[in-house]
Amino acid sequence: MNAASPRPRKLTAEAIRRGLLAGFVGWLVPGAGHLLLGRRRRAAVFFVLIVLSATLGVVFAGNLAVADPRAPVLTRLQVAADLALGPAEPILRTALYGAPVYSRYGIESGRLSREARAALEKRERRFFRRWSQYGTVYLLAACLMNLLVILDAWDIAIGRKR
Repeated sequence: MNAASPRPRKLTAEAIRRGLLAGFVGWLVPGAGHLLLGRRRRAAVFFVLIVLSATLGVVFAGNLAVADPRAPVLTRLQVAADLALGPAEPILRTALYGAPVYSRYGIESGRLSREARAALEKRERRFFRRWSQYGTVYLLAACLMNLLVILDAWDIAIGRKR
């Protein structure tokens, strides 16, 4: 380390607690972690961007990811990314498909419930709408943006970023 670079700060238990709280609150409501840390403008901008992106995704008939045995790694990563939207994600899934379905595993063997099969069929019908691919990208972008916002709140809370 040269003389011009700042020394890294030690992480205290209080900083970690504050970072975890900011991250959790940011997961519950996009931008709320920044609001908790006193960054009102950032909180408002992040909230509007994420909610607008998710809204455009719904308007354009986008789909949230479902784990699929035909592409298990990629689809599971997409489902994990979708979960970064917080508690709004299962509510959004239920509103779009009628049930919070997360997996296609068991559909061929008939192990899925009637409700889950109906939700998957509704999801697949949405897939073929005109703007569906754009909507899906908007939904995924909202989820990934919220993940980055949560990490940003963590960095601010622990003093790594101003």
